[in-house]
Amino acid sequence: MPCPWYRMGYCTSPRLRAPTAAVVSAERCASDADYRSCEYYVEEEGERGRRGLEGHLRPAVAQQLRPYPPIHVVSHRPRSGCPHMKVYDYGGGYLAYCNVLGRLLTKSEVRTCEDYWSTCPLRHYA
Repeated sequence: MPCPWYRMGYCTSPRLRAPTAAVVSAERCASDADYRSCEYYVEEEGERGRRGLEGHLRPAVAQQLRPYPPIHVVSHRPRSGCPHMKVYDYGGGYLAYCNVLGRLLTKSEVRTCEDYWSTCPLRHYA
């Protein structure tokens, strides 16, 4: 089984500030057990147990939403007054999901939602 923090060529370890390909080694990350020697590897259960599941993107949901870290993961926790934005912890960063659009927001959309959520035309349709 490959490293649980290895996703689409990126390391999403909680020990990293943001997902990155800089620390990825295909031989180690895709191996059955070598990834455990990586300095960025942490046990999944230990992390969940410490921080709880609230706000975390569950694997089944992540598989359905298919986040692409370079486009969707932001390094800061998005702050918006919009009741339709849901924020998830994801691999050392955050994802923002818009209930009105029914999809993840891109980094630029997150900035727009943070600044202009009260004038968002989509918010009024929900």
